[in-house]
Order: sequence, then structure tokens, then C-alpha cells
Amino acid sequence: MHDHHSDMHPLKRLLIDILMSSLFIMLAGFALWLLWITFFRATFDTGLVTANEQTELERIATGAGVSNEHFHNVDQAVLEGAESLSLCLKCHGNYPHSKAPDVRAFLNAHAFFTACEACHIRPLDSDNIAYRWLNKKTGAELSKLEGKPGSYGAMIVPIKIVEGVGQRLDESTDRAFIEEYLGLRAVFNADQQAEAKVRIHKEISQKPIFCDECHKKSGVLNFRSLLYPPAVANRLETGEVASMITKYSEFYLPTMFDPASKVRGRRNRPQE
Repeated sequence: MHDHHSDMHPLKRLLIDILMSSLFIMLAGFALWLLWITFFRATFDTGLVTANEQTELERIATGAGVSNEHFHNVDQAVLEGAESLSLCLKCHGNYPHSKAPDVRAFLNAHAFFTACEACHIRPLDSDNIAYRWLNKKTGAELSKLEGKPGSYGAMIVPIKIVEGVGQRLDESTDRAFIEEYLGLRAVFNADQQAEAKVRIHKEISQKPIFCDECHKKSGVLNFRSLLYPPAVANRLETGEVASMITKYSEFYLPTMFDPASKVRGRRNRPQE
């Protein structure tokens, strides 16, 4: 049998060898990156502390000793959120983000431990705003985080410091009007509702703070000031999920999870 490879021009053969070697190096590098992200990076993030020295939050951040409980503690968070509805949620509901189906689950997950104003009031350069964990029932500032992640019985609240006095930005100075509107909105006509909504949302920024503005180094939120251990703060600052949301506009699941998509694909395929 004639060997076509032996007849190949040496330069062409060299280029093919270089291309194949480069492809192999790229695949190997990608595999090593996946191993680093999945198994090793969290160990370095913690400063190589022992398991006995780690807090519960740090063990969760490194994946050590994590139980099979639901990661997000959804049921308890929903119950606690329902028990302490803010004025925003009284009107917008427990799941206020509904217009963007690709990111609404991520945004709604924050609604049970982050005051709406933390994202919907954008601080100006001249503002002196701090973000603190405040107890949902007493309003007292937490001195440490206790309990499971997302279930501290507290909310991250923006506080504006004016002449040394802190003012909670999640407590409207127009509360009496808002309460009155909630009781009468059913009998308001369209113009009255529109006028009332403008007044109610006068402090709200047109452009909310998005995920990647917090989940990064030197972002809007200082996770260490929010009492997170260094390992957890590092993970929150990397923001893999936030990066995924901002970099990719469409998400795809394998068709094995959605058999109907195969049928839709065939129907929409151009006829040859």
C-alpha cells in the first residue's frame, strides 16, 4: 500500500506536527485549569489552614465536610423572607425579578438576605454609604455571622452616614404614603397609580447595581467588612457565576434534558 504521508512535503508535515502539538498543549492546559478550579484553588485560598482551624463558612467554601443538604436553604429562606416583608416585597412579591428569565433565579435568590436598596440605590461618589448585616427583627448590626449561609436572620442593608449618623436606606421617609397607596391602589386609576409610583420610587436608581459590580475585587460590597472569613470573601470576589451571566447571553442544556428541542430544531431547520 502506498504511504501518502511519506510523500508529504517536509514543510507541510512540520506545520501539521506543530498544529497538532499546539492543540494538544491547549487541551492539556484546559484540563489542568479545570482540575485547579475544581479541586485545588480553594485549598490555596484558605492559606492551607487545617480542618480544625476552619469555621463552618470556610469548610463550605473549600467543599470540606459539606453535607447533602440543599445548598441554598431555600425553604427556610423563603419562610424567613415571608415573615419580614419589606415595603418593596409587599408590592413586588417574594420573587420580584421576573422580566429576565435567564438571570431572574440568581437575582431572586438574593432577595431574602439583601435589601432591595442595596442593588437599586446606586451610591454617588459624594455619598458615604456602608453596607452592614442588620438583624431582620431588631435592626441591630451583627458582630459576627452565625448559622448556615443565607440564614443568619439578617439582611445586607445600605446605610448612609450623614454627619456621623447612620440612616438606613431601606426605610423610606415616605412610608405613610406608601402604606396608604398599598391600601388604596385597587381604586386608583391609571394616572393616579403612575403618579404614586413615581413618588414611591424617587430614590431608586434607573440602572441597578449588577452582579459583576459587587462580585469582584474592590467592588461595591466589601465582603470582609461584611464579616465573611477571608476564604469566603475571596470566593465571593471571584464571582464565577457573575462572570458567566455577563459573558454569555444564552444558556444551553443538552437535548437529552429537553427532547422536545430536537423536534423544534428539525422543524426550524431550513429546507435544502
